[in-house]
Amino acid sequence: MEDFRFKVNLGGMIEILSDHLYSSPDVYIRELLQNGVDAINARKNLGDGTETAGCITLGIEDGKKLVFTDNGLGLTEAEIHQFLAIIGESSKRNLTDGRIQTDYIGRFGIGLLSCFMVSDEIKMYTKSCKSDDAPVLEWRGKPDGTYNIINHGAECKDAPFFNENPGTQVVLLAKQGQEDYFTKETIKRLVIYYGMLLPFPIIIKQGGEEEQINPVYLPWEGRETNKNELMLFGNMMFAEPGTDISEGTMQRFFDCVPFHSEEGNVSGVAYIVNYAVQPTAKNGHRIYLKNMLLTEKGENLIPDWAVFTKCIVNAMDLRPTASREGFYIDDVLSKARNSIEDSLIEYIRDMAETEPEIFDRFFSIHRLSLMSLALVSPKLFTIIADHCEFETTRGMCTGYTLRTGNEPLIYAPTESKYKQLSQLFFAQDKMLINVSYVYSYDILRELGEVYDIEVMAVEDWNIEDLMKDLPPDAQDETFDFIRVAGCVLKQYDCRAEIKNFPPANQPVFYLIDEKALFKRQIVAARANADSMFYNMLDAFAEDIGDDTAAILYFNYENPLVKRLAAQENEADIKLLVEILYIQALQIGGFPLHNNELGILNRNILALMEKGMD
Repeated sequence: MEDFRFKVNLGGMIEILSDHLYSSPDVYIRELLQNGVDAINARKNLGDGTETAGCITLGIEDGKKLVFTDNGLGLTEAEIHQFLAIIGESSKRNLTDGRIQTDYIGRFGIGLLSCFMVSDEIKMYTKSCKSDDAPVLEWRGKPDGTYNIINHGAECKDAPFFNENPGTQVVLLAKQGQEDYFTKETIKRLVIYYGMLLPFPIIIKQGGEEEQINPVYLPWEGRETNKNELMLFGNMMFAEPGTDISEGTMQRFFDCVPFHSEEGNVSGVAYIVNYAVQPTAKNGHRIYLKNMLLTEKGENLIPDWAVFTKCIVNAMDLRPTASREGFYIDDVLSKARNSIEDSLIEYIRDMAETEPEIFDRFFSIHRLSLMSLALVSPKLFTIIADHCEFETTRGMCTGYTLRTGNEPLIYAPTESKYKQLSQLFFAQDKMLINVSYVYSYDILRELGEVYDIEVMAVEDWNIEDLMKDLPPDAQDETFDFIRVAGCVLKQYDCRAEIKNFPPANQPVFYLIDEKALFKRQIVAARANADSMFYNMLDAFAEDIGDDTAAILYFNYENPLVKRLAAQENEADIKLLVEILYIQALQIGGFPLHNNELGILNRNILALMEKGMD
């Protein structure tokens, strides 16, 4: 049986890289830097005395030509055929066991192809350091999959760098429409973006001038951390173009937290932003692999709740994905993430315990994010929950005040319910908690679980416990009034009750359950809806059913209600009951239907006429 070889359509492969693997042509600089770094490390790994201080230069000519040079390992002709002609073959792979050495960034043997996104031809000069008489080789590759090799011998006038030095030089000419990627401004921006943390000089040359881009060290490694230096470094790394990053402008970050994980050999700094961030926000981080920028996304490495941070992370032993724009999800990544999370949690706990004033300021900035954190981190719940504030009928109360108050925690689930009931609770010095705000309900329920406190919804509380029944003789005296009032309110899906309750200056109290409230909202929407929505809204109303409850309580302690209950003229009772009903709706913040507003106006006019008569 004859064996056949797969063939790769290089043009199709480049299209896949452009459209599906790489996020933009920007990455061609990243891939060149990455190959240069790996070549320098490979030369160091030879251990034969040829290693030298690594250096990468990027020469820019006429804004259309880029000459990228490294003084790394270089390639022999056999290695060119093996590693540049076979897609997926990587020079970093051990030919015995197929493993990638840990100090290499590249893994997949496709990085150089990214240059075809910005150039129609890749020209490469290389000289191997493995022998003293290695020739200078010129390789030219084209997108159609063809390439050729020229042996220049010991010297090459087109690449004089290699007459005495081993290494590799890639020469690119901008293809039409991609000239912007060959300007000094763009190349400098991309080198800073991808290679700022590389541990040896990255130099840009143009017009006889040289500029070193990177500082070649990490401020958080190798010596005692200096907080001011870290803050300046963070301001520089995350500064917007044109921003002044001098020492007098260090207001971008609240603080910074260094961290290190043995798993994955991950280290870096989490910078806490000095402004409020929504819990769903996605902050831009700087995630590096072996000092080369990998991604700005922190998924699976930075804890989801740490939205108030911008992190600079350098991982030495995590595995990149094929696009080198993220990490392979495995157990090592998970342990590194846990280590970063533990560092942040320990920082917050220490700040709360040893620097309470600073923690208060920290909490005031990032309240929502920290409340979200409390719900996913039992280690921090008690600290954060004690600082959370709740609106109550006794004013704003912290979680600490609630858990040490020695009374059940009664809450209103919605703003409207809280507004309805707060006057009754306030008048009798009973606490009602508004949990309609984000995370308030979850924090309150967890407080009950952690501290064994009874937590109940106000619906589970008998509101009539705040009211007193009338004595028998008063019930007899008000019987006819309640009968008439009930008939009047029936048209509004409401029934009438009469009780004694504080405060005495409140004549009525309107109570509606959630179903009745929803039904009322549907009626209001139907009045303003187009005809095409009538049937849909009617169907919603039918689904609610008739077991809804809305009650208008008349306060017999109120002088007006006492006089109203003594009235015998049913027309006068009807007029005043409707006015009190609509006033109760307004006090409770319920929107009036069109007919209710008209009834209020009509009844007020009628009342005025009676007064004039």
